[in-house]
Amino acid sequence: MKYIALLFDFTLSLAQSDDDFIRDYYKYDLNEYETLEMDIEFGLGELTIRAHDKPKTISGIIEYDPEQTKTEVNFSSSGKKAFLTIDGKTGDAHWRNDGIDFDDFNLGGDFHNAMEFKLAKEIPTELQMDFGLGEANIDITDLSLSYFELDCGLSDVKLEMDRSNKIICEQVSISSGLGDFNGYGLGNLNTRKFSLHVGLGSATIDLRGKFNEDMDLSIEVGLGSLELILPKDVNIKLRVDHSFLSTVDVDGLMSKGKNKYVSNEWKENRPTITRDISVGIGAVDVEVD
Repeated sequence: MKYIALLFDFTLSLAQSDDDFIRDYYKYDLNEYETLEMDIEFGLGELTIRAHDKPKTISGIIEYDPEQTKTEVNFSSSGKKAFLTIDGKTGDAHWRNDGIDFDDFNLGGDFHNAMEFKLAKEIPTELQMDFGLGEANIDITDLSLSYFELDCGLSDVKLEMDRSNKIICEQVSISSGLGDFNGYGLGNLNTRKFSLHVGLGSATIDLRGKFNEDMDLSIEVGLGSLELILPKDVNIKLRVDHSFLSTVDVDGLMSKGKNKYVSNEWKENRPTITRDISVGIGAVDVEVD
């Protein structure tokens, strides 16, 4: 099965459209595997992620100008676990921890780089994504996520999950850099631990959804702004640490003094969200709805 997948990739990567960019096709059958670890690094362009109609199939299309970008896709396995790595590189420049070097790179209007992948929804998946600069539309509805990590870089990112995760997601980590991040229905991730870092950009986090577990939430806001929407059908215990240079507005919770807030109505049989928010010189608006 692995040989067929690699041959499929190699053969179709030779096709070229009339617009002078290459279109590569990928397809993987995961019926023989029980779990998946997927790592996506995307330097520049437009990225779309959503669930596949077939429960144990991954398929994708990558469109690029070979003079500007290069993408390496590697599939491997160990026992019943599959590994899929997608590494998107931009010219001679690579996104690194210390940023990107734009030398010898043309950001003109003829630039084209786009990736769309449909993921297997019935395979427990550890999903890690690291973006550089661009736009990303990520719909993780119906996926079975056991771990989720997202670094938005300088990108504008929309993340949504309309229905409850089919399994427990042990940890969720989201980092928003200079771009805009908008996350909707993230309470549906069904996670026990959720961490969020907002740098210089703005973020909207909607944590409404179906809660089956208690959640430990940690949020750090530097120079950016955060709009946080919390569900009203869970218990909430919130602590906000901030400086005199920051702006914090909390609506729908009862103040307990010393930057502490709790639900107006506490019920012992409901899941509890325990939240710590640290604000530098940014702005945070908290709303319970």
